[in-house]
Formats: sequence, C-alpha cells, structure tokens
Amino acid sequence: MKQNLCISLAIIFALFYASVPSVNALDIVSEEYIIEKGDTLWDISSDKLEDYFLWPKLWGVNPQIKNPDLIFPGTKIRIPSKEELMRMFPKPEKEIRVVTKPVVTEVAKALPKKYMIDKELYILSGWISEDFPSIGRINSAADIRTMVVKNEMVYLKAPSYTRNGDKFLVIRKVKKVKHPKTGASLGYLIKIPGAVEVIAIENDIPKAKVISSYEEIKIGDGLLPYEDIEPPRVPDTVRTPDIEGYIVESYKTIKLTSTGDIIFLDKGQNHGLKVGDMFSVISNIPAKTPVGTLQIVDIKPELSKAVLLKTGQEVTIGDSWGKK
Repeated sequence: MKQNLCISLAIIFALFYASVPSVNALDIVSEEYIIEKGDTLWDISSDKLEDYFLWPKLWGVNPQIKNPDLIFPGTKIRIPSKEELMRMFPKPEKEIRVVTKPVVTEVAKALPKKYMIDKELYILSGWISEDFPSIGRINSAADIRTMVVKNEMVYLKAPSYTRNGDKFLVIRKVKKVKHPKTGASLGYLIKIPGAVEVIAIENDIPKAKVISSYEEIKIGDGLLPYEDIEPPRVPDTVRTPDIEGYIVESYKTIKLTSTGDIIFLDKGQNHGLKVGDMFSVISNIPAKTPVGTLQIVDIKPELSKAVLLKTGQEVTIGDSWGKK
C-alpha cells in the first residue's frame, strides 16, 4: 500500500514539473542576438525562427523591450528555439493571425519633393500688393556698406516686442504696377530678397544676422514676420480653364521675358484660377499667335504669379494668355 502511494506521488510530481516552463532550459537553448540598424522583430522571427508570426512570442521572452515597434541598435535579446517558444506559448484553439509588419525603427528617408519652381526664385519674386506691409526696416549695416549678404550683420528698426531669436522676412517695394492695357493701378511689386534673425539687443536696438539672401539686401528694405515659404508641388492633373487675360509685370521689371522667368497675370482666384493651371502665351504682334506656355504657381484674389515654361520667342508685358 505504502509502495503504491509513493509511486503515485512520483507520477504526480513528474507530470507537474513537465507542465512548467524551465527557465534553466531556456537559458541553455537560447541564442543571444544584438539588434542591428533596420531590424524588426518580424524580420528576426523570419530569419532565426523561419516564421514571421512568432514575433509576439519572441517579444514575450524579452521583457526589456517595452514597445515591439521601437527596438534600438545595440539591444541584446534572447532567441529561444522555435520548439521552446511553442512550448512556452501554446497555440490557442483558434489562432487569428494578423498579417501586419511592425513599424521599422529606422526613420524612413523623405521622398524627394517635386516642386513646380525653384524655391529661391519663388520666394524672391514676391507678389503684387496694394500697399507696402512692412513692420520695420533694415536700419544700417554693422559697417558702412549699403548692401549685405548671407552671414553679415545688420541693425533693425523693429517693433518694441522684438527679442533674441526673432526672425523676419526682408521685403522690398520695387515699383508701382499698372495694367498695360487699361492703365489701372494694380499695386506695388514686392520682392523678398532674404531673411534675418535677431542675435542681440544692443541699447534697445536689435542686431540681426542675415540667414538667407537671394539677392543683396539693401539698407532701408522692410521687414515682415518670418514664415516658411515653399513653392507648390507638381500637380497630379493640369487644368486649362476657359479664362484669358494679360501679362501685367515681370519680376525682373523688364519688358521682355523668356523661359523660366516669373510673370504676373491680371486674373486670380476670384476669376476661377487655381495653382497648377496651364495656359498658352499669345503674342498680339503682328497677329494673335501662341508663342509659349505658362503655369500658375501662386494665386491671389485678383492677381496671380506664373512661370514661363517654354517660349518660341521673347514674351512682352502686355501679351495675352488663354486657352488657345
């Protein structure tokens, strides 16, 4: 009787220990692996265990990993055998496999941005405004010069709230613009030759460094609160609506313009135009003849800015544009 009881207890203890995962056994059969740049638990599970879908179990035996989507190069992990993982984490009666890959820890490289126009030209060419919206000006240079460029120092006449680190766009009133056909005043051509950043306040006068210059900045140029300016992206589709008008100005302020130049048109958003619209440029001399194409790159309520994509001859302020 006593012998039978001992045998029964031995069997019970053997069955109990067989059902408990063995930490010592895990230490023996585990492989150490150092996370490398670009690794994911998904890929490691595939390479080491030949099963993508074991990555949650692999995470489960590595408690030092707080977020399976954030694993960092240099982290040491343990990789048990496939059999050991399956023993420690038995499959449920019905296993639902979600085919999804953890987020790669590496920061993805930004896709190249395709702009319709060079960024510096887009900023420099500015816009046509009814007034000059300056809130200050370039008061003087750090020496006796009247023009400065990038990395040089200037003193500002700026609002009283100006502090170190404040940035300003530099703006310039170039000329008054009139419609070439009607003579109506359209406002002032405003350019943006660069930007400055305040680095010190000396005797209540802001001292600033030129942080960008698309052409020389002049003493007397105005200031606007800084904003990042990016040209428009290349559109997926291009419209050519039934709208027509006249070229009223060139950012170069000369009558003749050519491929790649920025021009201003006498129609805008209120007339149905959108950025990306493309039109023919039409010469009126000696007869109406298409001589090139333009594309809208900036829009205002009554006016717009365009780039000349191609021209068969020089384009003149006063030439028309439209669907032809």
